[in-house]
Amino acid sequence: MTLTRTLFAVGEVVPESGWYLCVPCGFADEFMAGDAFPVCKACLAGTSDGPDGYTEPHVEYWERLT
Repeated sequence: MTLTRTLFAVGEVVPESGWYLCVPCGFADEFMAGDAFPVCKACLAGTSDGPDGYTEPHVEYWERLT
C-alpha cells in the first residue's frame, strides 16, 4: 500500500482549517481555510534562508496534521 502525502507551498490557499506541519523542521502551526500558507516562521522554509532543499517559495512543505 502506497501512502500519498499532500503538501502545500507558500502562497497556496489553505484548503481546510487545522494544524499543519512544516516538513523540514517539524514546526506546527494552525491555519484557517482560505488563508495563504506563509513562510515557516521557525526555519524560514520558502525563503533563501530556509533549510537545504527548501529555499524556493514554490517548494511544497506544509502538511496537514490529522
